[in-house]
Amino acid sequence: MTTFVVTAWHEPEGGWSARADIPEGAAFTSAESLAELDRNIRESIAGGLDLPRRAEAELTLDIQYRLGSPDLTEAVEAAAKARAAAAEAPRLTAIAVRALRHEGMSVRDTARIVGISPGRVAQIDTGSAA
Repeated sequence: MTTFVVTAWHEPEGGWSARADIPEGAAFTSAESLAELDRNIRESIAGGLDLPRRAEAELTLDIQYRLGSPDLTEAVEAAAKARAAAAEAPRLTAIAVRALRHEGMSVRDTARIVGISPGRVAQIDTGSAA
């Protein structure tokens, strides 16, 4: 399935605008909110590609926000990376705990190395947590 790259930006007078490159050129739209913008750009892409009715719901979008300053853009991107890392942390913690315990480390040493409590190490080590 094709992923359409959409560039969205906030207009100085309010609201949002978006542009998506499609094989036939480009699709443009505007809206008052991001939820409305998502619906509108999907409709614009589907219309530009002459897709069947309701096909816009199946489109895959990669929305890239063009924000006012590079510092703001960097902060938003860093926050997204932090959320992704936080979501991955439990799985990676479990892998590290199991590997250290397999190497013969004590529960307390494993806890200190990984930065969690000995009780949490014991939970992971016995398989009661993912």
